[in-house]
Amino acid sequence: MKQQLQQGQKQTGNQSLLKLGVLFLLWNVPALAVYGQISEIDARQLKTAEKKSDEEKTVVYAAPSAVDLKIQLETWTAEQKVKDPALLKRVAVQLARLNPSLSAEEKLNLTMQVFTEVKPEAREVARAYQLSDQYPEFSSPPLLIEGKANDFYLANLRYYVARNLTQFRMVDQALVIFNTIQPDTLVDPAGYLFYKAACEHHLLQKEACEETLKQLLDRTQDLPERYRQLATLMQADLASLKEDSLDEISRKMSDVERRLDLGKSDKNTQKVEDEIIAALDKMIKKMEDQSKNSPSSGSGSGSSGSPEQGAEESRIKGSTAPGEVDKKKLANNGGWGTLPPKKQASAKNIINRNFPSHYRKAIEKYFKKLATEKANSSR
Repeated sequence: MKQQLQQGQKQTGNQSLLKLGVLFLLWNVPALAVYGQISEIDARQLKTAEKKSDEEKTVVYAAPSAVDLKIQLETWTAEQKVKDPALLKRVAVQLARLNPSLSAEEKLNLTMQVFTEVKPEAREVARAYQLSDQYPEFSSPPLLIEGKANDFYLANLRYYVARNLTQFRMVDQALVIFNTIQPDTLVDPAGYLFYKAACEHHLLQKEACEETLKQLLDRTQDLPERYRQLATLMQADLASLKEDSLDEISRKMSDVERRLDLGKSDKNTQKVEDEIIAALDKMIKKMEDQSKNSPSSGSGSGSSGSPEQGAEESRIKGSTAPGEVDKKKLANNGGWGTLPPKKQASAKNIINRNFPSHYRKAIEKYFKKLATEKANSSR
């Protein structure tokens, strides 16, 4: 009897718990429904975010096939509302040349042929910036620099011009155009990324160049082997490039020579010149400080070759402290040429002792050329 009573109490207790559980569910149905709804929304948002992230990672740039490009050009021509039968026939002749064996570069040139047949403005631009023995006059027309080029016609027209400017060594102007282009609609996206990286590399825009090279190597389909090899070399070169090093100074000197060869002696050129002078002055001062603190420099403090006197002699005329350059005198006289003969000899001795021979020659050549350019411009 006692055992039966205990079993009855246990069943009653279980039934009570069951009833409480049912009541809990009934009371909290709205709350559970809302909770479930929020969880579903969060799950959907999370799934969408993950999908978007995966899409961004897997986006690749690829040249259109011959068939796709032909459709694009036919559609574009129709949008221009061309009615001249002779013009339409010339476009058809160009489109007939499209075949799978063409490279992306050849497809771009054929695309430009269609553009120039249909639009006079494209014909003028192509003529002005075609590759030749003479440098083009870059006048920053709105067609090339204003707004983002995210449509088929404008993006490829601008890329054609920027590519040619790069081959003319007009990398500053080319990069301005490159930065307006959306590569999604380009006929030659690999060429776009390569030439853009080449401009950034020459101008020592390290972070931008590294990002462009990453897109070229990791997110470009059917990448030509020559682009791959050169891009890999540029990556390795940037990784070893140190700020204010002799290597960086030498490259800036080459850039100034390029600008002067192109007849550019504007504020941007003078800014690079100032950076070179300041970096050299800073480097020489650092060498002098190291020499002063070395054990071998403890004797002979009164001699003419003492580090203290060397530090004073290494300064550029008119500077108030090491690393501070008189910009006005630099702009007017070329900086190096204003040093008296004794101070020139002292600075050159420091360079001869500490700099590798090929850097010494580059430095001397640079300042001689700079002084000549400044002398000619002041006449």
